[in-house]
Amino acid sequence: MPKPMILVSLTTIPVSQYTPGWRDPGARSDFLRADFWRDLGQLLETGGFDMLFLADQLSIAEDATGEPAANLRAGGKLTTALDPLVTLGLIAGATSRIGLGATMSTTFHPPYAIARAMASLDQLSGGRAAWNIVTSTMDSDARNFGRPRLPERDARYDTAEQVTRAVVDLWQSWEPDALLLDPAGDFADPAKVHRTGNPLSAGPLTVPRSPQDRPILMQAGASERGRDFAARWAELVFGTGNTPQAMRAQRADLRRRAAAAGRDPDTIRYLAPVQPIVAATQQDAEAERDRLESAIDLDGAVEALGRLFRVSGQADPDRPGTELLLAHRGNTGTLGFEDSLFEVAESEALTVGQLARRYAMCQLNPQPVGDAATVASYLETLIDTDAADGFIVMSPVTPRSMVDLVTHLSPELRRRGRLTDDGTPRTLRERLFGEPQQTSTC
Repeated sequence: MPKPMILVSLTTIPVSQYTPGWRDPGARSDFLRADFWRDLGQLLETGGFDMLFLADQLSIAEDATGEPAANLRAGGKLTTALDPLVTLGLIAGATSRIGLGATMSTTFHPPYAIARAMASLDQLSGGRAAWNIVTSTMDSDARNFGRPRLPERDARYDTAEQVTRAVVDLWQSWEPDALLLDPAGDFADPAKVHRTGNPLSAGPLTVPRSPQDRPILMQAGASERGRDFAARWAELVFGTGNTPQAMRAQRADLRRRAAAAGRDPDTIRYLAPVQPIVAATQQDAEAERDRLESAIDLDGAVEALGRLFRVSGQADPDRPGTELLLAHRGNTGTLGFEDSLFEVAESEALTVGQLARRYAMCQLNPQPVGDAATVASYLETLIDTDAADGFIVMSPVTPRSMVDLVTHLSPELRRRGRLTDDGTPRTLRERLFGEPQQTSTC
């Protein structure tokens, strides 16, 4: 029997990684309206996606001068970002099967607020919620919460450990059968609703136990500290591998760390990043890739890469890419991502201009291009060679690229027995792990 393939759609507005995306004729400009999100959720659910995941950012990215003007003009990734919980609550009411992944930062949100919001989404969706745990990466986020700057990386991870523990304790403050709703007796059994004993939040939570025991925990940290955190807590891990070898090594490392932390490695799913470009024929897919590439302005791409690394002034497009990355290491706040960029720049001797184009086109991640059979075979090979358990799928243009995936790729994956969605509403935990299971984290 073929191994199932997890598909998670990473969605950001006004664009994904592909900066010109909001200008594309296939893009919708009504991303601040409810119908946009209802339609997107229903589209992805129809295509058998296991989750719609909303990345988030708590400020508009700034350049080296500390101003957001350049990003506002360009319309870059997360220049606008609606609250994920509100948006996913809307999608929950328009769908019945697709998982709903929300990002909330442990640096700025107290554990009770996270636990209550995520548990509410989980109940209202019938057990389809997932929490993407982040520590935030930008000082501009901190200033929006009245702080001058972010805490140091290790301090943020220390906080993440404490907050995540407190959130899980709150989710478990109601035993599964504590809610009675007995017309002739009690509403709930007080002997089965508990204080947490956690100094960060006494509990109990005001939301009873989740239909799936608790929301799924997700994490994307690629640094040493991030990988250790994922091994202790995460059930879905977003990888950064840009080759099958790198993916396989990351997945094996994650499973090894999980076992060392006392967890069963089979309770974790590793998702590799991909941006497929798929069409009815190979020729059509290559033409679409070429069309997307032709819309990238070199100066704009270099400027965007410079903003990401907080480079003063316009970076020299002819400079070796590795020089820029080394000179500004740590400025993005995500060392794992920077390491992936450096690996590509060094192995292919890319200039800043070439690296910027690749970044703008999201070609630093694998980008299979072809008809449905070609792309499906590429993804199958990664699954069958233990390079991934599934994929975090990025789309250059929303919703056009997603329509292409649902129209062409999804039917082929279904034909090959790779998609788990059979039209039956299930909890996200059942969908990801096959059967109801007890949660397994430290």
